[in-house]
Amino acid sequence: MKQHVNRLLKESNMSDVSMGFIGVLLALYRADGQTISELGEAVSLEKSTMTGLIDRMVRAALVNREADPADRRVLRVWLTERGRQVQTGIGKVLAQSYQDLTSGVAEKEVEKVERILGHIIDNSVK
Repeated sequence: MKQHVNRLLKESNMSDVSMGFIGVLLALYRADGQTISELGEAVSLEKSTMTGLIDRMVRAALVNREADPADRRVLRVWLTERGRQVQTGIGKVLAQSYQDLTSGVAEKEVEKVERILGHIIDNSVK
């Protein structure tokens, strides 16, 4: 699935975006300026993993890291103009990927798998 999404991103002129960035970007589209810890919680990744991921996203010019004016020890992550520009394209890539990956599978079966995976994810965060 990762390769499929990355291929669609590249075909959509978003080679600076990888599947690994998408969860963070989606969280920032919901609420820009989150801390690394908040983003890690949103995407279920440890802070140590998030640091490297955010470093790569900064190098790709998708986000900036800035000290929180209220507490300079806290870093907040903000979307750049490029990060905002890719929002529509990411939505299209995710929709296309879902369509491609569920092709030939009955809608009821897809819904059942989604429900089961939802339970598994819920159980994993208890």
